[in-house]
Amino acid sequence: MNMTHRILIIAAMVTAIGLGIVSTRFLVGNATWPIAQAQSLPKPFIVFDGTLYAGKPDLSAYGIQPVSVIYTSQFGSDWYRNADRMPDKEIVQRLAREAQTKNRPVVLDIEHWPLQGDATQVQKSLSKYITVVQWFKEAAPLVDVGYYGAPPLRDYWKSLSSPGSKEWATFAKANDQLNPLGEAVDIFFPSAYTFFTDRGGWVRYAYAQIAEARRLSKGKPVYVFIMPQYHDSNPSIKGAYLPSDFWRLQLQMAKTYADGVVIWGGWGSNNRPANWDNKAAWWMVTKEFMKKVAPPQS
Repeated sequence: MNMTHRILIIAAMVTAIGLGIVSTRFLVGNATWPIAQAQSLPKPFIVFDGTLYAGKPDLSAYGIQPVSVIYTSQFGSDWYRNADRMPDKEIVQRLAREAQTKNRPVVLDIEHWPLQGDATQVQKSLSKYITVVQWFKEAAPLVDVGYYGAPPLRDYWKSLSSPGSKEWATFAKANDQLNPLGEAVDIFFPSAYTFFTDRGGWVRYAYAQIAEARRLSKGKPVYVFIMPQYHDSNPSIKGAYLPSDFWRLQLQMAKTYADGVVIWGGWGSNNRPANWDNKAAWWMVTKEFMKKVAPPQS
C-alpha cells in the first residue's frame, strides 16, 4: 500500500470517527497507533479565529469565535532580548484586565524561555512561565488562559515515531517535565503547523501533539493551532497555501481529537497583515466545514 492510499484510509477513518464510529486503533504507515481521544458521542467543537488578515469580515457570522493572542512584544518592547528577564508585572496585569473585558480565551505567546535541554534551565523557564500565569490570573481570575505551543513540546520528528517506541518514550518524558505548567494553565494550545507537503507525516505529528496535550491536560480543554499556509521554517514552500483537501483533512483531524481549533495566519511576507481574500480556497473549505460545526447565523 503506498502513502497516498494510507492517507485516504486515514481521512476516511477520521471522518468515520467524527460521525461517532469509534475504532480503538488505526494504522499510520506501518505502525498501529492507539486512539485514546476519539469519542463515540458528538462533542462540542469550537473554532477560534486567531488570524491577522487586514480587511477581515466578522467571522462570528459563520460560528467562528474570537480568541485573544497576547504576543511577546505586547509585554514590553525589549524585555525578551535577555532570556533571564521577566516582563513587568504591571504590564502583564494591565493586559489581563483588558482581556477580561473581552470575555474570551487568552493565548499567551511567549516562546523564548527554553523548555528542552538542561533540566536546571527547564525548571527556571517553568518558574517564569508559571509566574506570568499567576500574575495574569491575579488580575483576571475569570479569564481562561494558556500558552501557545506548550505543553506539550512541539517536536515534529519524535512525533513521527510510534507510541511504543523509544523515541516516543523520550518525547513523553520531556513533556512530563512540563506538568507544573499544565497545572497552572486553564487551556492547552498545542501547535500543529505544517512544515512539509507529506500529509501522512502531518497526520502522525498532529496526532502526537494532540494526544500528548490530552494526556497532560487531565481534562482541561485542548485547542490545537493550525494555519492554512506552510510554516516559514521551510524556505522552499514558506507562506504557500495548503491544497484544499489537505486543509480539509487538518480541520477534520482537529475536530476528531481536540476540543477546538485556533486558525492562525494572515501575516504577509512584507511583515504586515496580508489582505483578506474572500474567495481564497482555504476560506471556502472553512466555510463548508463550519456548516457542519455551527449553524449559520442570519
